[in-house]
Amino acid sequence: MKAALPERASISAAIILAAFPLMSSAQPDGGGPSIPLTAEKDGWQTYRNARFGMVLPVPPGMTAQRPPDNGGGQAFRSADGKAELITWGSFNIDGIGDVAKRWEAALIEPGRTITYKRKTEKWFVISGARKDGSAFYERYDADAKYCAGWLVTHPQEEEKKWSALIERIAKDYAANLGKGADTLE
Repeated sequence: MKAALPERASISAAIILAAFPLMSSAQPDGGGPSIPLTAEKDGWQTYRNARFGMVLPVPPGMTAQRPPDNGGGQAFRSADGKAELITWGSFNIDGIGDVAKRWEAALIEPGRTITYKRKTEKWFVISGARKDGSAFYERYDADAKYCAGWLVTHPQEEEKKWSALIERIAKDYAANLGKGADTLE
């Protein structure tokens, strides 16, 4: 079963979200997919994507969901199910992941108010609020061959809590474009 796209999913994240099944990675029999997480001393975890190379800090209390079969990313959900952290990577085939094009699409996405935005030649960040009461923060990176990014959604009333968590995720995230097992020669 594929995950239904929540209204708060950005256009950039919609592609990767469609690949995530709704089931948790923790199977009753203890089996299931292995999630490449390293536990840190302060309760945080570090996710490393072998296929595309991105490295993402994961806040305490977030649970890994079942990864997509293609190994292109990972979703994490808070214990109460109200917050999500999603990371993805892909090939930038025929320029579909161009930063400028994605930036323009992100700025006009309906149903949200952007409160912060920053763009460089190789990445952008946008954050704000959605009509459904959620807040979001999205980072997107791309070069000529690869794209990667991450998205956090959480209830607006938890903005103070999530602001500090997002600050740490942003500080320690590494796109590592072209540094995964699927490196194009």
